[in-house]
Amino acid sequence: MSLPVYEVYAVRYAQRGGRRAENFLHGDPHDAPMPMDYFVWLVRNRERIVVVDTGFSEAVAKSRGREFLRSACAGFELLGVRAGEVSDVVITHMHNDHAGTMDDFPRARFHIQDAEMAYVTGRHMGQKLLRRPYEFNDVVTMLRLTYDGRVSFHAGDEEIAPGLSIHHIGGHTPGLQSVRVHTQR
Repeated sequence: MSLPVYEVYAVRYAQRGGRRAENFLHGDPHDAPMPMDYFVWLVRNRERIVVVDTGFSEAVAKSRGREFLRSACAGFELLGVRAGEVSDVVITHMHNDHAGTMDDFPRARFHIQDAEMAYVTGRHMGQKLLRRPYEFNDVVTMLRLTYDGRVSFHAGDEEIAPGLSIHHIGGHTPGLQSVRVHTQR
């Protein structure tokens, strides 16, 4: 049986200037520019539309000194996809630039690693430095989605649809996951 083929699109939704020291937990001794672009991903074929990460909102961009270009949904609309058509959303990890605007996807099922959810709702969030990359409202939204029965929790690698799988990596965050997509190439 052959796997379905998907297309994958990167959608830039925000950017920032900045220096290297601003991008690392304990700074960086090298004083050099290090601008950053922010992306979300659209994975689609005729049967399924999947979003990988949801980006942050305009309000979060402003509070964190980022230049907001467009919402994730507005970026997907440029590709002919409306948020209500999205069947699944994979949250690679809960940092603010990956897990905001989840409410914009009213029909989607969300996929997250057990380890990530345990981390963002556990004891480490009592430490200001460790919770800095997270937005409280994003965590609350994921909890609400859980209570609404719209979250699938994963413990490791798993196929979420034919030709589409998630893979627990850890490291950057305890529950960091990547997505493998079967494409034409």
